[in-house]
Amino acid sequence: MTSKFLSLSIVVLAASLVALRAAAQSTLPANVQADRATIQQDQTLVQNTVQQLRIDEAAGNSSAVAADRTALRLAHMKTGQDFGQLRQDAQPILQPAQAALTAALTQLYSDQHANNASAVQTDQAAVAAAETQLRTDREAIFGGLGERFGGPHSHRRD
Repeated sequence: MTSKFLSLSIVVLAASLVALRAAAQSTLPANVQADRATIQQDQTLVQNTVQQLRIDEAAGNSSAVAADRTALRLAHMKTGQDFGQLRQDAQPILQPAQAALTAALTQLYSDQHANNASAVQTDQAAVAAAETQLRTDREAIFGGLGERFGGPHSHRRD
């Protein structure tokens, strides 16, 4: 009976989180939305600078190549700084989910250590739910921003 209830709870939670994910991206605070837009602009600048570097390299224009490389370094630095600002602005969103995961893991550890088998299954479900919420929040905040530069893990995860 407990496992059926647990399975049903997990299914309901997963469906709820899918709905929340769609809503979360449109309800991000204005500062987080602005940070995301800035990073997207930064990434476009990096792409354009790389393209210009390739053109100048192909043309054998060594002085322009040196300038392009410097511009590329600056563009990468700005992108990194803007990701830092996004991480900072996102903390009020991420912190509750991180705290919930920490609490769920702590409870799971405590029940495992106490050999409380009846509570461990419930604790594992709570950990899974907290992990899903944190992942959903991260996706809403950082989703799509690192894909142009080597995949979805191109930026640091908190």
